Amino acid sequence: MFRCASRSFPSLYSTRSACTARYFHQVTTDFINYDGRGNLVTRRVPIIIGSPGETYVLIESSVGTALRAASPLASTSAACAEDRCKLTFFHDSQHFGFGSSSYPRLYIPGQIPRQTELNTSPATLFLSGKMHEIVLDGTLDASFAENASATGRNLEHVLDELKDM
Repeated sequence: MFRCASRSFPSLYSTRSACTARYFHQVTTDFINYDGRGNLVTRRVPIIIGSPGETYVLIESSVGTALRAASPLASTSAACAEDRCKLTFFHDSQHFGFGSSSYPRLYIPGQIPRQTELNTSPATLFLSGKMHEIVLDGTLDASFAENASATGRNLEHVLDELKDM
């Protein structure tokens, strides 16, 4: 199933912005985490990925919450703020996590483009909205996620006022 959302990208060489589309591809992948008894459990979870070359993944809020809860930096406000959390994408094994051999892990079926020659790319988990979003830092997708997150925060008080009407 394909879904599309329009987004504008500012151009460095032009005063007008180019419009492109963001396609959503629904797939199922493995999320590995510890259960309540400390055993590793693999769960099949639905995710939404972009087209080849895009650097974002949309995940269920329960997966995002589990990733944030497991962050070794959860108490450090700069590394894991209330609405976002730092992750790493491991290109060789194609998973998001905190370390190459740590858990939880979210595997991605397909390649996410490398930002450098390194095996890892820094990523951010945005914890707002109905679905949470993971993006590679420094990409157009990261800029889009940042703007979308800020828009949600800016509109929150307006939506609360509308509920009371």
